[in-house]
Amino acid sequence: MFDVCIVGGGVAGLMLAHSLPSTLSIAVLTKEDPITSNTALAQGGIAASLCAEDSPAFHAHDTLFAAADHAYAERVESFVYEGQSVVEQLVQEGLPFDAGPDGLPDLGQEGAHSARRILHAGGDQTGKRLMQFLVHHTKGKVTRFPFHQALELIVEGEKCTGVLVSDSKGERKTIGARHMVLATGGIGQLYQQTSNSAVATGDGLSLAFHAGAVLEDLEFVQFHPTVLTLGGKSCGLISEAVRGEGAFLIDAVGQRIMEGIHPLMELAPRDIVARAIERHWQQVGPVYLDATHIAGFEKKFPSINSNCQEHSLDPAEQLLPVRPGAHFHMGGVQTTDSGETSVPGLYAIGETASTGVHGANRLASNSLLEGLVFAKRVATKIQSSPHFPFAFLPVHSAPSKEFRIPENLPLRMTEKIGILRAKEDLQQFIEDYPLRHFQLHDYPDNHIAQIHRYTASCLIATAAHLRTESRGGHYRLDEPAKADKWTGKVIELSLKGTAVSERKIKNEETVQ
Repeated sequence: MFDVCIVGGGVAGLMLAHSLPSTLSIAVLTKEDPITSNTALAQGGIAASLCAEDSPAFHAHDTLFAAADHAYAERVESFVYEGQSVVEQLVQEGLPFDAGPDGLPDLGQEGAHSARRILHAGGDQTGKRLMQFLVHHTKGKVTRFPFHQALELIVEGEKCTGVLVSDSKGERKTIGARHMVLATGGIGQLYQQTSNSAVATGDGLSLAFHAGAVLEDLEFVQFHPTVLTLGGKSCGLISEAVRGEGAFLIDAVGQRIMEGIHPLMELAPRDIVARAIERHWQQVGPVYLDATHIAGFEKKFPSINSNCQEHSLDPAEQLLPVRPGAHFHMGGVQTTDSGETSVPGLYAIGETASTGVHGANRLASNSLLEGLVFAKRVATKIQSSPHFPFAFLPVHSAPSKEFRIPENLPLRMTEKIGILRAKEDLQQFIEDYPLRHFQLHDYPDNHIAQIHRYTASCLIATAAHLRTESRGGHYRLDEPAKADKWTGKVIELSLKGTAVSERKIKNEETVQ
């Protein structure tokens, strides 16, 4: 039994462990190796207002603008203010950010940001360096359970009291905790093309749904325009920063595909670039990123260059085949501004949570910051919460049922619930794959892993069918414009059914 059990070991989970006092017993469960996560793959940086020409007010404005009139205004404003201090704290603690000649963090600029506010570490290795930092600072402080699959959250008397897990030998056990935290990451692996880690299979959505929690904004999925794609398989992200250095998108005959689509060409908003590339793949053929003219590519983008070399490609000499891939999920488990879900004793942080700060479209480099800020908030909340006694954990009988996920589900997700969505496709998908409630412990371990994928896919499809407009990461061919009737409306899903709530998307008291 533990005081705190964290399911997931990326930036959010480890930042929570780092922020909790050492007097608490803390368990960290990871499905694979402790450093396998989306965080470790993050090539972008961390957004924070640290220079004299910038301010949290500007950062909040950019975040709200990118969110397509769907972010929770008050939370965005408090989020960017806290983000500034959290990043400053990490710098003081020794996180090795890239520095300029003056020794101060060398701030970069990305699309939709009005100022230079992106901190990097090791060039395009920010996520990897951040993980190394947090692993080091939590060493000896937490009990790690690597290669443990979370099967089902345990809810007794309406309170979440633990989790049923399976270890690398397939042996089941229950881990109890006074405070259960979901930090399981994203949903990219539900799709055929993705920039995400192999562990990003939407487990947190399924775990929370079957435990009775409310989920929201599930229709909003951000697709990164340029994922290296070979033989129909995703082979790693190629950062937007490469296009920022002058790389351009061409087709098989050398024609630039962004001509006539947007005046900013390759540096147009991500969703526009992603849709243009996907349409070209569907209607004409492959798309390539030409970076052969970028001097010193291997020094500017060491991780990308190394990955390309591993796939027998030299960015200095060859075109890189790219296709959009599932990248970041704005939706997730509904939380308060301190990370609490609708189930007492259960929290959610990081990409598996819906905090409302990303709205319909995440601003670049706000994801790592969100994980850091809300992890600290949950740490504060846990420390101020009542000290519940340990609960009795039930013993479940041996698995007696079976469930096999349809083999073509990732393909169907890509075709029907991907970048370009349509009413008929959405209807067909939810008819073929209806959202169901499972008694998870009744199924074998590998079947539960498939149920998690199935449930997360169905949740996203259901929400996408209900929102009859296009907004941010949700684009419908039959409803290609934003609709006023949907502004500020949030689609909620739970075991109780579907509901629509209101979100405060504007704040009359503007940040100064």
